[in-house]
Amino acid sequence: MSDRDRSREQPIEELASLRREVDELQITKAACEAQHELLKTLVSIAKTAAGPLMFKAMLQRTLNIAVRLTDAEDSSLFWLNADGTVVESILARGAIIRDQKQSLIGKVLDKGLAGWVVRHRQVGLISDTLYDERWLTLPSQPYTVRSALSVPILRGKVLLGILTLMHSQPNHFTSESAHLMELVADRMALVLENAQLYIEHQQTDIEHHQTHPEPPHTERQPAQPLSPTEQNATKALPPRDESFLNGESLSLFGVYIIIGYGKFLYANPRLAEIFGYPFDELICLESIFELVSVNDCGLLAKHMNECFQGLSKSLWCTFKGQRKDGSLIDIEIYGKKTKFYGKSVVIGMLRALKPNAIAN
Repeated sequence: MSDRDRSREQPIEELASLRREVDELQITKAACEAQHELLKTLVSIAKTAAGPLMFKAMLQRTLNIAVRLTDAEDSSLFWLNADGTVVESILARGAIIRDQKQSLIGKVLDKGLAGWVVRHRQVGLISDTLYDERWLTLPSQPYTVRSALSVPILRGKVLLGILTLMHSQPNHFTSESAHLMELVADRMALVLENAQLYIEHQQTDIEHHQTHPEPPHTERQPAQPLSPTEQNATKALPPRDESFLNGESLSLFGVYIIIGYGKFLYANPRLAEIFGYPFDELICLESIFELVSVNDCGLLAKHMNECFQGLSKSLWCTFKGQRKDGSLIDIEIYGKKTKFYGKSVVIGMLRALKPNAIAN
């Protein structure tokens, strides 16, 4: 090859590389937008629904987003518990009687594409179902499927769910579709797990107040500093303020994901607002401890370490937060340890105890 030919090929290769980078950025952008939409949905749904109904609505919105991103015609979603048992599902054929539903799910997980995804923990792409043994056509199936895409919803190595998208034409789903949905599924996992966290502790809080009702016509006394013994005694308790997980005020929460030394992996705009930072500045902070008063850094560090080391089931405490302008605010933080891309992280929410004190 002559030098002249090489000089012509170099710009072509650089242009192709640039196009690949642009495509990847667009895919990442779409995944981030899907995550943000689900977070907004969580805040909205929490105001009108609770428990299983709320989570079912979250799963349905998850499917709607996936269908929109891929132009799928039909879809289904299975949600699993820690034992790998399907505990919630949305089927493409709609509502059916319980026994029939369980039978269909069992067949799909045994011989269908979703079962292949469960066993291999990877995306399953079928260009044409007529020539792929992984596809199982169910009895009395009310829709036609020629191409399919099944995506695992994973948190680390734990399989949380299986999302399957279908289309009546062959070759509808591509490797690009699969890559997009793989990124989207990672972000869906974060939000759906956070929704489960919200529901779990909403129920715990209800049960706690049912078994420990407050005397009528009494006012809460201002919180006093706790002794080390009292702090240890309260670590296992759910938040004492019943409004911590009140759907009416969920929009006031900052959502976060942090790793061991306090570095943000994710924060929503509300968290930046609480501390008076522009969002782009907040996510560049070295650590969450830059948002904590000097006197309370040790307190938060202690609770975080206990959570990361598995000494407590969750992170919960109150501390003095420091806003960008130097002013101090009372913050309540809650979180739970989980895995993200193989790393231990804490995912959770925090709020200002006196929201009106925050300058808008």
